[in-house]
Amino acid sequence: MKLLIERQRSIGLASGALWLIAVGAVAVIWSLLVIGTPSARQVLIAAVVVTASLVVISVIVIRAALHLPKDIQLTTSKKKKVLRRFILVVGIEVLAFSVVNPVVAATGHFELLPSLDLIIVGIHFLPLAWIFRVPRYYFTGLLFCAIPMATLLAIPKELVVGHVLAWYVVPSIGCGLVALLTAAAGLRETWKAITESRASAG
Repeated sequence: MKLLIERQRSIGLASGALWLIAVGAVAVIWSLLVIGTPSARQVLIAAVVVTASLVVISVIVIRAALHLPKDIQLTTSKKKKVLRRFILVVGIEVLAFSVVNPVVAATGHFELLPSLDLIIVGIHFLPLAWIFRVPRYYFTGLLFCAIPMATLLAIPKELVVGHVLAWYVVPSIGCGLVALLTAAAGLRETWKAITESRASAG
């Protein structure tokens, strides 16, 4: 049973890491592009290289996880329960977006949208940490909330970074980096589990 549990968990963690890489990369790369300064373009090159490397690693880890033994099946009811909880969390997240974004847009305070959206994403990580048994998601969720809140409280609304307001890019870059680091930690845990599973099977 342990081998299959490790297989399913490894596939889930690696797939989740790939999603986090995509989300984090988009946030960081978009922010650097709109900042538009020469130094931002240099950092952009490094961000693209890091992202590409993490994507390659993710594919390698997922392929390795798929080759773990799968001779024992977990109960269908347990799988369905996890899936239902995940869908519920995502549904509430989408509902929050659909309520918050139009309200903020209607008031004309578009500069608040990146921070508020990231806080919603951060909150959704908290139940996912429990559903998927990934404690670091608690830390990820808290940072996704703390970084935007600190931005709104500590950075003047009028401050510009490069060619764009800081409120647009600071929380995006901060949370994007958190997403990439969370993904890297997930890939590390997954590879360790795969290695241990192979050793115990051998």
